[in-house]
Amino acid sequence: MSPEVWIPVPGWEGLYEVSDHGAVRSLDRVDRFGRYFHGQTLSADTIKGGYKRVTMASGSRRERRQIHHLVLEAFVGPRPMGMEGCHGNGHPDDNRLANLRWDTRPENARDTVRHGTHRNAKKTHCPRNHPLAEPNLVVAEAARGKRKCLACHRARGFAQHRGETVTQELTDRNFAEIGAAA
Repeated sequence: MSPEVWIPVPGWEGLYEVSDHGAVRSLDRVDRFGRYFHGQTLSADTIKGGYKRVTMASGSRRERRQIHHLVLEAFVGPRPMGMEGCHGNGHPDDNRLANLRWDTRPENARDTVRHGTHRNAKKTHCPRNHPLAEPNLVVAEAARGKRKCLACHRARGFAQHRGETVTQELTDRNFAEIGAAA
């Protein structure tokens, strides 16, 4: 394992540093009343989604920041417009620089599919028990990382056009046609 590298947190220079291993620490300092404070590694709390967050303070200024954002801003640079902090291995509490990057929301969503953490990635069958695999996927939905049953989708459109209800028989017939066309 490489030695830990510490650099100042942007906007908090002289007060806080962040490491390429995903830790945040305060620096030794004297406040405006002459009180001395020993620097220490900050303890992080876990927020929704499993992300780690720290609170930094100086005087009346106080900020809560997600650690992966601090690491990226310090080591990579400011967040580009429209980008998100992405975890390469899918673990939101792994804030090592080697695991982080700025990327788009769609690419971040694709990561969740690759990691198997996306709620739709775990689905193997639709509610009518048709397999959710090619060629039985709605192409436009699959391109967005979603899995939607083509047989049921077609049956809903057909039934809606005729003013009927969707039946298991109708969806199964569509599923058989999709399988025969493949």
